[in-house]
Amino acid sequence: MSKSARIVGFLGASAWLLAGAGVASANPIENELKYLLDSHPKIRIAEKTLESRRIAIDEATALHMPIVTATGEVGPQIIDSPAQRSSDPQGKAWRGVKSIAGLTVTQNLFSGYRISSQVRTANINREIAAISLEGTRQTTLFDGVIAYINVLRQRRLMEMALENERTILRQLNLEDERVRRGSGVNVDVLQAKSRLQIAKERRVGYEGALANAISTYEQVFGHVPDLPTMIDPAPPAEVIPSSLKRATEIALMENPALLSGAGTLEMTREKRRETLSELYPNIDLIGATNYERKNNATEGIRRDYSVSLSASWDLFTGGSTLSAAKRNTFDYRASLDNYDFLTTKIIEQTRVAWQTLVTSRERKELLGNAVNIASEVFDSRKKLRDAGKETVINVLDAENEVNNAQINFTTASYDARLAIYQLLLAMGRLQPAYMISER
Repeated sequence: MSKSARIVGFLGASAWLLAGAGVASANPIENELKYLLDSHPKIRIAEKTLESRRIAIDEATALHMPIVTATGEVGPQIIDSPAQRSSDPQGKAWRGVKSIAGLTVTQNLFSGYRISSQVRTANINREIAAISLEGTRQTTLFDGVIAYINVLRQRRLMEMALENERTILRQLNLEDERVRRGSGVNVDVLQAKSRLQIAKERRVGYEGALANAISTYEQVFGHVPDLPTMIDPAPPAEVIPSSLKRATEIALMENPALLSGAGTLEMTREKRRETLSELYPNIDLIGATNYERKNNATEGIRRDYSVSLSASWDLFTGGSTLSAAKRNTFDYRASLDNYDFLTTKIIEQTRVAWQTLVTSRERKELLGNAVNIASEVFDSRKKLRDAGKETVINVLDAENEVNNAQINFTTASYDARLAIYQLLLAMGRLQPAYMISER
């Protein structure tokens, strides 16, 4: 069986199943996108990254807690020294089994704000990871929307091309019959055959585009599309702002890419603060206890207890701290420039998405009128042909104009749907809460 026959047969079976199943078995885009949010690998990666950043906060916060260190040592000990031999009546070395145990508690009191800066950096990283997860969800949803709409678009275009091919074939058979009866013209039959080949070529092109769209769909969703249950999406046009200015304001406040850039800017500022903390002294409160038995030629048990304040200050490190601070300053300036660039880029994306939506809606309306006009022209030429006052080629050309107008209208209709999702993505609102629309 040829590829064309397989796809045509599959579409026929799909239409029959859909008619029998009814609306109850329909699988709208919302269901597929929900599955996508729950299963897509990119989203799972971002979720695990977020959990990692949350644990990093606990790791940084633990630096505020005291450090408790226990030590122990046991084993034979031999001390053979002049002092030991002179103190022993027999002049022998000291032998014994020593036992040593110690416990030290160290609490940092001041580290030049290093620990607090590390905790704040960990919190900023968690916020960036959360924003990145939201951005990944929205871009993944948009990929799903594109894949879903493209399958519907190519399926519809292929159905129209197939219907056009069948119509031309019927007209060809009618003209051929007229020639056999002596009332037709052979040239008309040949030209009809030429039109038929062009229609077949168009249908084959749409078949390939549909196959490619199905492949993309399978890659995005992880399964082949269930064509019988797929229905045209109803994008939530009611959540679109009334003006470009308002859409831009929303994008600057909610777009994940811009929010992530702001988080990165804050993190580089905090990194510089952490580096400058190395210029300050480090102060620790240390409590220690020690237990010794038969150690260092001392019989019996010795216990020591102490509480002390320890301070250390690196007075010279070869200029590494100041160099690191300068590097952090340039990193901060680079992040600031990147944030400015992201701002202009988000504004551009919003404007482009807005204009795409406006243009697609206008094209859809104009092409709808073009379909109506072309249909009227075709009907008129068909009547003239039935009356013997028009050639078959003119009729076929008129029908081809109708088909072209319908194809352009169908493409514009799906473009208009996709433009709404594209604008929501630019505004940072391509979320389930904004994607439910009344059908």
